[in-house]
Amino acid sequence: MDLTIGELSRASGLSLKALRLYDARGLLRPAHVDPVTGYRRYDAGQVEQARLVALLRRIDMPLSEIQALLADDAAARAARVTAWWAARQAEAVERRGAVDLLAAALDATDAEPLPTFTAADIEMRQMPERSVATVLSEVHQADLVATFTAAVLTVRAHLAAAGARYDDEFWVIYHRPVGPRDGLIETCVPYEGLIAPRGPLALRLEPAAQHASVALTAADCRYPRIGAAFTAVESWAASQGTAAGPLREIYPGPWSDDGRVVAHVAVPVRAAGTGGPTT
Repeated sequence: MDLTIGELSRASGLSLKALRLYDARGLLRPAHVDPVTGYRRYDAGQVEQARLVALLRRIDMPLSEIQALLADDAAARAARVTAWWAARQAEAVERRGAVDLLAAALDATDAEPLPTFTAADIEMRQMPERSVATVLSEVHQADLVATFTAAVLTVRAHLAAAGARYDDEFWVIYHRPVGPRDGLIETCVPYEGLIAPRGPLALRLEPAAQHASVALTAADCRYPRIGAAFTAVESWAASQGTAAGPLREIYPGPWSDDGRVVAHVAVPVRAAGTGGPTT
C-alpha cells in the first residue's frame, strides 16, 4: 500500500512543506512521482523513516547530519545522536562568556511568560497494562532530550531486530529529578511480541493505572515551559494525596509543531483511601 504526501504528513507529524523540502534535499524522496500531475506517492515503509526524521528535528539536528544518520545501520544511530549532541554542548560552553555578557546588557522584562496550568487542566486518563522495553540513564537537564532520543533509537533498533511490534509511542519516567545535577530517567517503548533483554535494555510489565495528566503542544514541551506542567500535576496529586508512582512524560504519537497535543505530563494516582493505583 502506498501513501499520498498528505497521508504521510498525518502519519509522521511532518508538514507538507517539510516533506517537500526533504524531497528536494534527497532526505526523504517519494517512491514514485507521477510525471503528469507531479503527485508524490510514498511506500508504507517510509512512514518509520519520516517519524525518525521528525524525532531528530525536535533536537534541531541539521538535515545534513540526519542524512548521514539515516545512512547508518540502526545500531549506530543512537551513538551518532549522542556524539552530535556532545559536540553542540561543547560549543555552548565555549560561547557561554559571550552569552553572559549579552544577557547582562539586555532588559529581561520582555521575557516570554511561562504558561500557567491549573486544576482545570488536569485530566484523568486510564492506561492499560503494557509490556515495555526500557533503558535507564543518568542525565542532567542540558542533555535530557538528546539522551532519551538516543535511548528511543536504541530500543527501537532492538525491537525491530527481534521482530517485535511497536509504534511512535514512548515515555520518559523520572525516577530522580533532572536538573543541574544528574537525575535518573527511564525511557520506555511499549511493544508487542516475544523478545529477550540485551545490554542496557530491560523488559518489564507496566501495570494498568489511572493517570492525572496535562496535555501539551510542542511549544509547551520546551524547557523551562514544560516545568509548569510538572508543577501543576505534582501539586494536584500532592493536594489529593493520591500519587502512586513517579512523574513521567508520555509521547503517544508523532511529533508535530502544528498546535496539536503531542505529549502528556502525568503521574499515576490511586483512589482516595486505597493503597494501590486506581483501575
